[in-house]
Amino acid sequence: MAAKLALALTLVVLPLSAAIVLRGQTFLGSGMQPEVVARTLSSVQDEWKAQADVFAECNGTSGLPGASIVNCADAPSSFGKSCDTVVNAIVQGSGGDKDVAKEYMEDVCSQKTMSGWHQNQCHSLAFVVRGSMSADKYSNRASFDTAKLCTSFWSTLLDGEKHRIGEVKAEREAAEKKAAEEAAEQEKQDEAARKEEEERKKVEEAERVKQEAAAKAAEAKAEAEAKAAEAKERLAQKKAEAKAVQEAAKKKMEEAEEAEREQVAAKEAAEVKAKAAETKAPVTPPKPAAVPVEAKAAPAKVEATPTKVVEAKAKVAVLPAKAEAAAVKATPAKVAAEVKAAPAAQPVKTVAAKPKH
Repeated sequence: MAAKLALALTLVVLPLSAAIVLRGQTFLGSGMQPEVVARTLSSVQDEWKAQADVFAECNGTSGLPGASIVNCADAPSSFGKSCDTVVNAIVQGSGGDKDVAKEYMEDVCSQKTMSGWHQNQCHSLAFVVRGSMSADKYSNRASFDTAKLCTSFWSTLLDGEKHRIGEVKAEREAAEKKAAEEAAEQEKQDEAARKEEEERKKVEEAERVKQEAAAKAAEAKAEAEAKAAEAKERLAQKKAEAKAVQEAAKKKMEEAEEAEREQVAAKEAAEVKAKAAETKAPVTPPKPAAVPVEAKAAPAKVEATPTKVVEAKAKVAVLPAKAEAAAVKATPAKVAAEVKAAPAAQPVKTVAAKPKH
């Protein structure tokens, strides 16, 4: 690559005498091809940068395992040879005139192919070359010390690359640190989000269990209330049935007592009638007295004497003989009706009691 630059510069300085006489005008003519030199120099600059990077990295890792595989001294020597060719071409191409060299390098460095780092390095090289050239054009052409200049330029280039590499390394480490911190923060946030999600799920599960328990409790309560209402209804029904049975039993008892009273009254009336028939004495039957409901007194015995019969006519009524059979089942109303229908009582003949001897 350095040979290409030397060839380009040699082609540029072919009309050397004209360049010396006309200086910048002829030197900047279209025949000088500064754009070709700019492209060639840009490629050479890439090689120099790579050599400086290799040396800076190799020198910075000399104590690490495997560093001996690469010979770090090759980078400076390779750079020295390339730099010597380029600088010598600039000096010789300018005829040793430092002003011509400056003007030509400014034209080369201003080409479109030169930008950024390449343009800065181009201006730096032009400044170093011009500063190293003396006012004696012949001395510059005959004995210009390119090795000293290239060594100085290498140091400057290497320091710049070390600084750049340091900045890149610092930026990389900062980026890695930031990435690690962001990753840690993200992991922390993810962990917090995971815990929050777990807590949310726990709360939702607890709420679900609570709702299910409440639903079951409500269902159990409703079922219990339904059973209680059903039991209450059955109890009321049973009470109503028991009350109806009780009232029916009471009615039956009253009917039985009434029938018993009627039977007793009929029996008494039949007995009275039978005794009256025996005495053949008509007796006006009295109206039957109402028998108390609770009274169950046995009928009084009637003696078969005329006196007793007369005394009992106010108490009992004599029924016709044909009603005697039905008197047992007759009701007081029926007895009263039969008594009313009976013939009027005949006067009772009193039989004088025989004196006892």
